[in-house]
Amino acid sequence: MSIGFVYIALLMVGVVYALIAGALGWLGDLAGGDIHVDAGGHLDAGHAHPISGTIVATFVTGFGGGGVLAHYLFKWSLVKGLGFAGVAGLALAAAAFGILEAIFKQTQAGSEFGSGEMVGREAEVITPIPAHGIGEVAVQMKGQRERASARTLDGSAVPRGQVVVIDKVTGSTVYVRPRTGS
Repeated sequence: MSIGFVYIALLMVGVVYALIAGALGWLGDLAGGDIHVDAGGHLDAGHAHPISGTIVATFVTGFGGGGVLAHYLFKWSLVKGLGFAGVAGLALAAAAFGILEAIFKQTQAGSEFGSGEMVGREAEVITPIPAHGIGEVAVQMKGQRERASARTLDGSAVPRGQVVVIDKVTGSTVYVRPRTGS
């Protein structure tokens, strides 16, 4: 068996893996479900790992493709061809890892937020705020409707349904003022 055959076999293994993984994902989308085949490489959800099935398969594909080029196109010696195949595999795997990590960072943004992020946002009074008392407001934060206990800074009353602006957050209580303008 020649090294060229090994390179071609590794290239085919990587391509077949990609086709099967893509088909399973496509079939899962058609069925409305979620098919997840994990090769045991993910440390936690939402982050790529350098030793995941996808990255290893990408390395194998790159190694095989680089080896085919080195052996058949460049006609390099075995050692030089193996070196080129290794570099090609690492480069392709590193690129895939970088792309997946960038995608995961964009798509896995959480709904957590710091209380300071509420300052300056408009909110709706959902439980009237009595004079010098506590009511409740609802504010949109990262696509979710959040509720918080609310007081006014000047101690005035605010009726239900009025739009207010959050000026300050102390603990779990927000301090609001009526919205000015429209």
